[in-house]
Amino acid sequence: MKTIGNTAPAADTVRASDTQTQQVFRRVLVPVEDASQMEHVVELAREAGASEARVLHLNLHESYGRGRFAIETQSAAAGVVETAVLELSMAGIAATGHVRGAMVDRAAEAIVAEAAEWGADLIVLGIPRRRELATRLFGSVTLRVLLHAPCPVLVASSAAGVRIQTAEEIASPVAV
Repeated sequence: MKTIGNTAPAADTVRASDTQTQQVFRRVLVPVEDASQMEHVVELAREAGASEARVLHLNLHESYGRGRFAIETQSAAAGVVETAVLELSMAGIAATGHVRGAMVDRAAEAIVAEAAEWGADLIVLGIPRRRELATRLFGSVTLRVLLHAPCPVLVASSAAGVRIQTAEEIASPVAV
């Protein structure tokens, strides 16, 4: 499992006081599904000590027969990225954005590939949106990113009172 406590090769350790150290991640990859997540993303990027952030939005495609069909238009996908980059820039974090095409069942692989290509020090993800049974049946993008990421992964929740799960908890069998 990869956690924020792991030491990333490109990260610095800054002494906050004599008894406490704080991990600082320079390059933070932030996959966003829609602009409603941005308030929490900005806060997490700031707390991680990011000096640079890359917003990633996946323009997902479905396959039907022999064709591939985009779930959203390219302009809608670009709008999500532009909004996210603007929010991060207004918070004083240098931000860039990227729209990447991916098949629906390959979203985790696209996130991991983007992190590796860009040289991310940290990936910030939301908690899995699927309930436990759906995760067992169809898998979890969050779990696949946790297992294959080239850098630490921060899995955060925007909802108050929602407990953050470990990779082992997400992957464990359903309790009867």
